[in-house]
Amino acid sequence: MKAWMIAFTCLGFTLVAHAQDAPQTPPASQAPSARQACRADYQKLCSGVPHSAARDCLNSHKADLSTACQEALAKAPPKDATSTPEQPPPKSQ
Repeated sequence: MKAWMIAFTCLGFTLVAHAQDAPQTPPASQAPSARQACRADYQKLCSGVPHSAARDCLNSHKADLSTACQEALAKAPPKDATSTPEQPPPKSQ
């Protein structure tokens, strides 16, 4: 009986430790993505613009954007942060 108690206690501590290490992200219902928040604004203001240039188009119409879209764009990572880092030039010998 005592061995089971020790095993369950260790398991409990392990689960708590792993739960604290998990990344804390807000639920999707509380933090809509910029894509969700700006969908109507994109269709209204930038429908002829390719998706790859959508953020630039939306930023050029900041005054016309909905409040939700403005807030989502402000919280979204910069466009350059999502691109892959540039490879350093090869070392010359």
